[in-house]
Amino acid sequence: MSDQGPDLDRRRFLAVSAAGILGLAVGYLTGRATAPVERVVETKTETSTVTETNTVTSTVTRATTETATRTVTETLRVEPRYERVKIANIRDLAEGKPLNTSYMGKPIIVLKLGEPAVGGVGPDGDIVAFSTFCTHMGGSLFYDEKNKALVCPLHYSIFDPAREGMTVVGHATEYLPQVLLEYDEATGDIYAVGFNRLVYGVHSNL
Repeated sequence: MSDQGPDLDRRRFLAVSAAGILGLAVGYLTGRATAPVERVVETKTETSTVTETNTVTSTVTRATTETATRTVTETLRVEPRYERVKIANIRDLAEGKPLNTSYMGKPIIVLKLGEPAVGGVGPDGDIVAFSTFCTHMGGSLFYDEKNKALVCPLHYSIFDPAREGMTVVGHATEYLPQVLLEYDEATGDIYAVGFNRLVYGVHSNL
């Protein structure tokens, strides 16, 4: 057995080992080069702040008050009424002296009888007034001072002015229409304010 036997074997072993190690190294490097590379992805958590801007459009409703003026024409029926008309003053009258005048277009006679009468006015309550149309046929009356009566010359109907124009005799069957009077004590004025009956010959006194 040669003296170089163990050394040779040792060198062979080292050479084979070195070749093996080199092969492993080359294989490892080759594997690394061809093997897929695993990438480590770092996960980052990002926090973002979102600011929202809201635009609000407000609709303002204004209440408008409108005043509407409407003109309405109405026909109102005005009831006719007697007028208040001055027909004499107490100074114009004397007992037994008639005063002929008119009231609302109708002839009347004003008398101071010298005695109280129905519907009489004045200090003595003796001033009265009547229509001068006879209630029989409308004859024009005259005053009989002696008998203190109103007389119709047509058919001689007679009326008593102290008793509300009552018919005394004759064809007339209705009282004589009496004028309603008012007396002003301060001035002595005498006012006619209406009739108590329908005047002969008309459908209405008004």
